[in-house]
Amino acid sequence: MDLEEGPRVTKQHDHNTHAIPPQAICNIYKKYQKMDDASIADDLQVVDFGRGLTKQQEECIIPAGTVSSELVAAARDQFMSHWPSYNSVPRDSTPEPCTIYEHKDFPGLRLYPSLLPPECQFLMLDSILHRDLANPLHKTNIHQDYEIPYPPKDATGQPESFFTYPPHSKHQVFTPINPHSNHKSLNTTQFLHKKLRWLTLGSQYDWSTRAYPAESPTPFPPDIASLVTTLFRNSFKPESGVVLLYGTKDYMPVHRDVSEECQRGLASFTLGCDGLFIISRDKKREDGKLIDEDDEEREMDCCVLRVRSGDCVWMGDETRWCWHAMPKILGGSCPKELENWPILRQYGAGKDRKEYEKWAGFMKTKRLNISCRQVWS
Repeated sequence: MDLEEGPRVTKQHDHNTHAIPPQAICNIYKKYQKMDDASIADDLQVVDFGRGLTKQQEECIIPAGTVSSELVAAARDQFMSHWPSYNSVPRDSTPEPCTIYEHKDFPGLRLYPSLLPPECQFLMLDSILHRDLANPLHKTNIHQDYEIPYPPKDATGQPESFFTYPPHSKHQVFTPINPHSNHKSLNTTQFLHKKLRWLTLGSQYDWSTRAYPAESPTPFPPDIASLVTTLFRNSFKPESGVVLLYGTKDYMPVHRDVSEECQRGLASFTLGCDGLFIISRDKKREDGKLIDEDDEEREMDCCVLRVRSGDCVWMGDETRWCWHAMPKILGGSCPKELENWPILRQYGAGKDRKEYEKWAGFMKTKRLNISCRQVWS
């Protein structure tokens, strides 16, 4: 199957960035947010490729192609070539191919279970949490409220990592910009474990205005861009990435990504613990009448998907503008090879630092999601 989406669509969409989500998906979101992990594991309404699809799910979620072992290997090697210190990292010569699934009720929704090999997952965490988080041009959720003690640059001019700081150190303090605010000073542990919620890569999305700047001085990380464009055969150009960091008690409310001018698809990758992803679209009307998007009580088709580390969800075509949410992170589900990040261990090359040892196990209770999207037509 060709992963290309076809000709580029340049017409700007007319979806309202401030629209209120339909009640139907809100109800499902609340339902799963209240469920415990064991009940979710037993819920056969949840699409779970790790468990296997039910007969009913197999009727609407069908194999539509394959990402070959050769393409996965080429993407992996291209990604790792940006990191010379990882050239000696052991890697499978022939990674597993990835079956692509499409959902009949969601045009443009493609599911890629276990697309990223483990070494790519580990290195992507390195790229984002060591390098990109330490770059002041990449904004976080605390930028507007805190003075951030960024790490110094190393001998090559690259910033050091926040993970070189000692946990609970009193020497690196995140100080409130407004001393009269209700914000309290933070140490590095409080920042990384409790306060850090999101990071924007490349073109900096403004969460308050729900818009992108016309020009951005921040290029999208070239190593991650090479991985994504190789896997998806240059079907879109990653210009912005929204990185979300979840703990087991965190969630993402119902929303849709409609701030981008470009209508090409969005690739969303999961690293670490499993998450529960809900997506919905308007039911087709049998009477031929137009759907009223202002009708909050309208009927919706919904899909609940358990995403695991290395999975990718592609939202294109009609699904690109669908309402979606992440009501639940499932504890105890982080893969063993990622649990002890940032300690390399089986990836015994790269930039392993003694300071990292005190942060071992950082990802054991966390899920990182990065959604790569093209902003401009």
